Amino acid sequence: MLIVVAVAGTNLAARAQDAKEDEAFQQRLFGRTTDGKQIHACFSRVYDAAHLAQHPRQNVRTMQLLAVANGEEDKPKYELRLGITFRKSGSHYETSGDCGSIHDTSDVGGTAGVAHCGVDCDGGRLDVAMKDAKSVLVTIPAGVRIWRAGSINDSDKSKRFGADDKVFRLDRTALTDCLHFADDAQEKALLRRGQ
Repeated sequence: MLIVVAVAGTNLAARAQDAKEDEAFQQRLFGRTTDGKQIHACFSRVYDAAHLAQHPRQNVRTMQLLAVANGEEDKPKYELRLGITFRKSGSHYETSGDCGSIHDTSDVGGTAGVAHCGVDCDGGRLDVAMKDAKSVLVTIPAGVRIWRAGSINDSDKSKRFGADDKVFRLDRTALTDCLHFADDAQEKALLRRGQ
């Protein structure tokens, strides 16, 4: 009986620690915690001609990220929605990934404050980490499945990504800059209100 109580107490303590780490990361990424509601953060970057000249093997010209935390359940769920344009294409591509818990401290072999998010249908992985209060680092280790904006059936695994399209620094921007990522009118309203 004592062993069962000890194990249950250890599990509760671990869950409480996980919740604290999730809340610490939410505070850093979103500027607040979910408090049972959906919250958002928007980041973007346009790579200028000088940057692209210095990185000739980078094909990404623009990148925009909407990070979403949904706090309606016991454990928050996270989603990343990413928009990309490439050097030689005027087309806008998108991808998205779902993430589990995000911990603000490193565990054995883990990395502190990194969201590891998988793209559906074995479409690869997106990682997002806080660089500082105003920017994030988006890592695409091995390319991800992308599709033309508005059409998830127009899939393109990762052949458009160049050899230098691995790590991107994106800067925090207004939530209204990410309105086009909203799933519905209710989410658009949240973004307009700065949530």
